Amino acid sequence: MSSIALYVSYMEPRQRGNPPGNTNQHVAANLRRTRQGIGLDVRSLSARIKAAGRAISPSAISKIENGDRRVDVDDLAVLAFALSTTPADLLTPPEGADAPTGLPEQFNAEELRSWVEGRTALTDDALTRYWTEQGNLAAAALYRAEETLRRIDAGHGGTVEREPYESAAGRERERLDLANARRRHLDPTLAPIEPLDIPGYTGDIAAITRRIRASE
Repeated sequence: MSSIALYVSYMEPRQRGNPPGNTNQHVAANLRRTRQGIGLDVRSLSARIKAAGRAISPSAISKIENGDRRVDVDDLAVLAFALSTTPADLLTPPEGADAPTGLPEQFNAEELRSWVEGRTALTDDALTRYWTEQGNLAAAALYRAEETLRRIDAGHGGTVEREPYESAAGRERERLDLANARRRHLDPTLAPIEPLDIPGYTGDIAAITRRIRASE
């Protein structure tokens, strides 16, 4: 056997790109959902895309939505523009969907969306900072809602209704619990964030946001 034949026999089969993965499926599902949500048919969407200077035929849009055609980054940009949405909305996994292509399943839906939107990296350090910020914001909002409830109970609330603040306190308490759970998962040594453990809190959530940003 010649050296050329030996070389050819040991060559790995050529692969013409990877098959469409989870992210392509996410874009397909989000594209159809968004298009139908604004009452747009594929012909009208194709016309919008043409007006933007790119050509994607109605049949090509249908193939994308059925997962039979890949979406490149140029298509993604113009599709988002034509649908009056964002590339992040089209890329974000729908509820209950598998993780994006190449990512492990350990991240929750909010972490994935925040990553797609460029608000956090998917590293332990970055996610710990993200959830610390979210926990501080929730703790500040919870403190403010509970302080208002205390004023109402003390007869100093005037005509302020109690129910909206009870609902707000419940939401922020759940949000704080989520942030603490994710922080504990990422770093078991971290102490939980408590509503009254916020240095410099005066009831101004904007001030807390500025403090968090300054500490990054």
